[in-house]
Formats: sequence, structure tokens, C-alpha cells
Amino acid sequence: MKVALYARVSTDKQTVDNQLIRLREFAGIHKYEITGEYTDVISGASAHRPALDQMLKDAKFKKFDVVLAVKLDRLGRSVINLQNVLKELDSYDVRIKMLDQDIDTTTSSGRLMFTLLGAMAEFERDIITERINDGIARAQKEGTRSGKPIGRGSKQLSEYQIEKARKLIEENPNISANKLSSNFVGISRNTLISKLTELGIWKKKVVKKVGGPERGESI
Repeated sequence: MKVALYARVSTDKQTVDNQLIRLREFAGIHKYEITGEYTDVISGASAHRPALDQMLKDAKFKKFDVVLAVKLDRLGRSVINLQNVLKELDSYDVRIKMLDQDIDTTTSSGRLMFTLLGAMAEFERDIITERINDGIARAQKEGTRSGKPIGRGSKQLSEYQIEKARKLIEENPNISANKLSSNFVGISRNTLISKLTELGIWKKKVVKKVGGPERGESI
């Protein structure tokens, strides 16, 4: 069986070495063939993790059958983020095994866990959406009372908004900024694009104009 090892720590003051040692030993005991080792030094809540992104690309090309990690939270810190990763791996027919948890999607009980995780992710999305809508309604009401304009200042994107934007862009890489922002309520187009650019999710589109120079997208 071909396996990929994935290890992650949150800061550069930590090391992935201990995780890798255990993963290599486990693979050796079970006679697994290690075809790749992927390590990230970044928060699990981050929408962009270079090594994880590369691992998902390699999974698409069937470079391994199973992903080994020490714990599930190494792959993702939120249920939504984790479910997205596992769902993508599942679409490539790649399974997961966790050393410190009884999680193994090569088994029937592991597949049940995957189904339950999907339900939990949907529940978390609903809660986040409800909180966002409640927050918008409250801000609009308070803004009306105070006479102050709503939507000014620095706004941070929620993890749900980040994951939603990332999925929309993955489904349609040529989506325009206007079209993308039409899917979000309570956040301006400029703020949305600015924050997604900072996260490396949105890249400025280059539009070729017939008879003229190329220009960056502004619509």
C-alpha cells in the first residue's frame, strides 16, 4: 500500500520531526510504501497550507492510497475545513489513518465517521450562517439608530466566508470579482477581494483587450 505522511505544527517554534518519526515507524511496521512526506508550519485554521495543497494535488494523480497523520486536527482545525479536505481525498479514492485516534476510512466504521463528520460540518455551517445573519441584522439596526453608516472600517472574513469563496473560485477559476461578491451579504466587493488576495485565494485576472494591451480585471 502506498501512503503519504502529513505532519503540521502551528509555529516555527515547534517541529514536525516527532510526528514524522512516529509516522515512518508505523509505515515500516505495516510494510507501507511511503511515496511522499508533506509538512506545514502554519495554523490549521489557515485556508492556504502549501504542503496540504500539494498533497491534495498529488492525491488527484493517484500517487498514494492512504494519508497517514498523527491526529485528525493536523489536517484541519474546524469541522468544515476538515470535512472539505476529507471529501476531496474521498473523491480521489484516497483514505486516511490516524495514529492516535481510532479513525481509519479504509474500514466500515471509519466510513461511518466520515458520514457523521459531514453532518457535523453542515450543522456548523448553519450555525455560522445564522450568526453572520444575526450580526448583520444587529449592525444594521444599531447603525440606523446611531445614524452612522454601516460597513466602514476593517472587516475580517469568517472561516465560512473564506471556505465559501475558495470553493466558488475552484469551481469557476474565471469568475469575476463582481460575480463572486454577489454571493456574499454584508461585505463590499473591494473588501472581499482585498482579504482574499491577502490570503492568496484570489489572484488578479488578466483580461486581453483586442487591439490593445492586457489589463487587470476591474469589474
